[in-house]
Amino acid sequence: MRIKSIITVLISIIILCSATLGCGYKLMGRGGEFPEGITSLAIGPLENKTKEANLGAIFISALRHEFIFRREVEIVSEQKAQAALQGTITSITISSLAYDEEARAREYRVTIILNLLLIRTGDDKILWRGDNIRGDSEYLASTNVIVEEGRKDSAVHKIAADLAEEIYIKIKERF
Repeated sequence: MRIKSIITVLISIIILCSATLGCGYKLMGRGGEFPEGITSLAIGPLENKTKEANLGAIFISALRHEFIFRREVEIVSEQKAQAALQGTITSITISSLAYDEEARAREYRVTIILNLLLIRTGDDKILWRGDNIRGDSEYLASTNVIVEEGRKDSAVHKIAADLAEEIYIKIKERF
């Protein structure tokens, strides 16, 4: 009985200390606000150096969604923006990961690489640079071409969403 009350008291102290002092978790980097206090941003078209159609539009949509979702900078036209996010999709590769007993691919990996710049409008000062930003995702193969293309498209959209979040964090934390 006495051990139970001691354990109860210790747990209460731990909970009280945690609530009072906070968890101590802190993100790396300077954080707080965008470079040089940027509050409005244009996300321009990305140059697509690949042969994959609509890749630029997919990434622009994902980036806009991420920045709008975070509500820390206003997404505006380039004429109204304090800064612009620009860049290039440099490559997309699709490689086989697994094969069946007849040596047909059963699973693929899509890898996309892009380079981005955050540039202050007016004087074109580079506020942030992200070179060789890489994302990948896997998908299962299908004997049905339409199904396989849909799975590849889903993998590309997942990469775009994941990289948009990563880019937002890198810009904000100045990594």
